[in-house]
Amino acid sequence: MGATGKFNPNEWRTLQFAPFWMLSSLAGVHRNFDPLEVEGFSRSLDNAAKARGRLAREVIASVSENRDWLLEEFERDRRTIAGGLCAVADLVARTPIDEARMFKEMLVGTLGRSIATARGPFGRAPSIEDIQKLRIVAQLLADTPNPSTGHVGAA
Repeated sequence: MGATGKFNPNEWRTLQFAPFWMLSSLAGVHRNFDPLEVEGFSRSLDNAAKARGRLAREVIASVSENRDWLLEEFERDRRTIAGGLCAVADLVARTPIDEARMFKEMLVGTLGRSIATARGPFGRAPSIEDIQKLRIVAQLLADTPNPSTGHVGAA
């Protein structure tokens, strides 16, 4: 049984929305994303697809396969960014510690950092503002960023 089977359909949808909440937290909008933001998001999903952890890979694969449809569904969802990310943290907390850590690392350290880099100067580095946003997201997920690596996890 894959990671999908451990969650009911609503819970799985919440996990699928996690990458979109990451995009929202950096872009500052919940709907009507700039097409360039969506393009950068798609490239970032490709980076995140290489993440460690079964749950992380399955979520990213499902989002990549259904990106446009999930984006439409996400835009209809009324949860705030913070509320959505806290719901994700609650779900991920039900998984083994290592699996949860890898999911959070994928979400913030890989996907989030990739989106932030795409948004940053010349697409080469995240802005200081976006790094601060990533730190806030990491806190919402009940983990702390490791500033020396730009990754989430034990410092």
